[in-house]
Amino acid sequence: MEHRVIWDHLEAAGAEHVKLKRSETHMEVNGTVLLVHNQMPHRLEYEVKLDLDWKTKTVKVYHDGSPKPFVVHAEKQDKWWVNGEYDENLDGATNVDLTFTPFSNMLPINRVSWKIGERRTFKMVYVDVMLREVQPLLQVYTYLGDTEGKRIFQYKCRDYETALVVDQDGWVVEYPGAFIRKGFTKTGGMLKQKEDHSFTGEKSTTNSAFY
Repeated sequence: MEHRVIWDHLEAAGAEHVKLKRSETHMEVNGTVLLVHNQMPHRLEYEVKLDLDWKTKTVKVYHDGSPKPFVVHAEKQDKWWVNGEYDENLDGATNVDLTFTPFSNMLPINRVSWKIGERRTFKMVYVDVMLREVQPLLQVYTYLGDTEGKRIFQYKCRDYETALVVDQDGWVVEYPGAFIRKGFTKTGGMLKQKEDHSFTGEKSTTNSAFY
């Protein structure tokens, strides 16, 4: 199974190409981002390895052709290492949030099944590649419903809030003012690997843990 997406980056005056391939054991994602940051052109390439339950295992980001990537990876029980150094502040997070791509929003959305009106809080590993900084970050998603075959999620992070339009596979179609999908193709069917479960350390509207 393989999916390919192209997004326009509206805020950063750029574009992105992403390829996701799924095997019997895991998923691999390769993305290339061209953007402008502080009036400077940049090229970012990233590689992500995911379990079939959409948990992040490894992220590598190459900045402007550097041969040495910025690396974040997780071990069992959701413990995280940043460039080889263990960071206990990230314990319990299940996915990364890369600042420069809407692919990051796909990860928590696809971690679980959703019912309309359901709200969930996710603990993420927030990665600012430009500053080479990593920190834990809570993000809240609420499934508002469907329109014209697309799903609408309210997304809240710190003081920021918006409504994301995503397709049935979880790909972001529109992230208002930031990203818009311009091209999409897939072979081999749906990406579905969502379960109606409550992982240890997860939160819906009825309990107080995190995803």
